[in-house]
Amino acid sequence: MLLLLKLLVAPALVGAVTLAVRRWGPAVGGWLSGMPVVAGPVLIFMAMEQGTLFGAEAAHATLTGLIGTVAFALTYARLSMRAPWYGCLLLGWVAFGVTTSALYLLDPPLSLSLAGLIATTIVGPRVLPPAEAAAAAVGSPRGDLLLRLVATATLVLVLTAMADELGPTVSGLLNAFPVLSTIITAFTHARHGSGPTIAFVRGFTSSIIGFGSFALMLALTLVPLGLGWALVLAMVAQVVVSGVTLRRSRRA
Repeated sequence: MLLLLKLLVAPALVGAVTLAVRRWGPAVGGWLSGMPVVAGPVLIFMAMEQGTLFGAEAAHATLTGLIGTVAFALTYARLSMRAPWYGCLLLGWVAFGVTTSALYLLDPPLSLSLAGLIATTIVGPRVLPPAEAAAAAVGSPRGDLLLRLVATATLVLVLTAMADELGPTVSGLLNAFPVLSTIITAFTHARHGSGPTIAFVRGFTSSIIGFGSFALMLALTLVPLGLGWALVLAMVAQVVVSGVTLRRSRRA
């Protein structure tokens, strides 16, 4: 049953985000991609299999790793104005790897991880130009959805299978790897250019703080309250913070 959940839950959420991008465009898709559609289920599976202490430490590391995820997205969007998608993708992954490696060595406490994520989501988008095609819906090539589902299921299976060997910190940092945003940015950039790609990244960075609140609540409550209540509180925090960011994005 747990294996079936791993194969279904996160890919189903990714599929929903993919359809939202096609229906409402990259700006809305970026906002939805900032939610824990992949890493959230992975953290829950880790807590179920490895225990709540492991899950709490992995949630802390995931929160820290989200700073690297933002670095990937901003690097890709900035380079998309002058470089092809594969160059942007490679350098974006380098930005994620360098940032995450530095954070692993620094091992910041939970409060500093949260402060760092907030700072990057506020300051980071200011380096980007305005996106003219922010509201335009975008199409996707045939097989795009299947690729996303397979990539998501593979990541979930690999991370949860190797969690015991990697430990909670490395597992959590790798859990923040931008699987969904990698696929969407690359496809959007290759087919529709820099404008929609920047719109996606703007939406992504505006909502990822909600993801951070989800990980923060898990890190704080998994051990004292157990998985059930911790998950409820994490989802409430996600909904509240995401609602605030959505209102701000709509006003902007």
